[in-house]
Amino acid sequence: MKPVYLRILVLSGILSMACTTKVSEWVLLNSEANNYLLVYYHKDPVTEPVKKQNEQIGREINSANIQFRSILRNDIEKPYYALIYGNRLFSTYNNHAELKNLSVSPLREKIASELMSGMLCVMLYLKTGNPEKDAPASEIIKRTVAASPFREVVSVRELDRSSTEEKHFVSMLLNVENDLKEINEPMLFGIFARFKALEPLLARGISTENINLMIDFLTADCSCLIKDNLPGTDILFTNNWENPLPALVNRILDENPALLHH
Repeated sequence: MKPVYLRILVLSGILSMACTTKVSEWVLLNSEANNYLLVYYHKDPVTEPVKKQNEQIGREINSANIQFRSILRNDIEKPYYALIYGNRLFSTYNNHAELKNLSVSPLREKIASELMSGMLCVMLYLKTGNPEKDAPASEIIKRTVAASPFREVVSVRELDRSSTEEKHFVSMLLNVENDLKEINEPMLFGIFARFKALEPLLARGISTENINLMIDFLTADCSCLIKDNLPGTDILFTNNWENPLPALVNRILDENPALLHH
């Protein structure tokens, strides 16, 4: 796994040809969220009750960044649903009930609202449930953000990995990289733009230096290289992302010109 802070460091070092719009703002205004694909796999004709269930699912996810289709497969024992992002299988579901709130949840709504209000990013801390691991990393995150000149535009949110209410959100975060589900360590995700999550900082990688590198990346001037090689995984969420407020970071930079060269 390639640590996100190394990738951010590389990207931050090649912005000499940049425009003056900041990375976070440009992506929010110009980059559409990538779509997920929800597939209903079946080997027998779809019954009327299942058709109605699937129509309901389609209505519920209609305004999210997802497409829904049914596919006939003769090599399966029973029908199931699969959530796919790019060419990767994220999750499977045995029935439509397991798909409840797939594209929306209270925490996702809060984060989207903050991004739409002009915040630079949301630092989402995914906890392990082990206080001995979680508490030190939480303290570093809060202390680092509080000391940052961009603290007014960086929000910190915490999420329990075992949350039932946010189970779909947790699953998507743990699919940002292939091996995250097997790692029971604290994780810090930088979330920006239209719910794009950067690869997380893990365990001892959750440091003041690396958190500031992430903030530096998001406050850097955008560039063609960034636009063409944008890092991060889009989180599934119901929103049309219309009429976001101006980036609040611009006021901070206007009032503190020295930050433009930090």
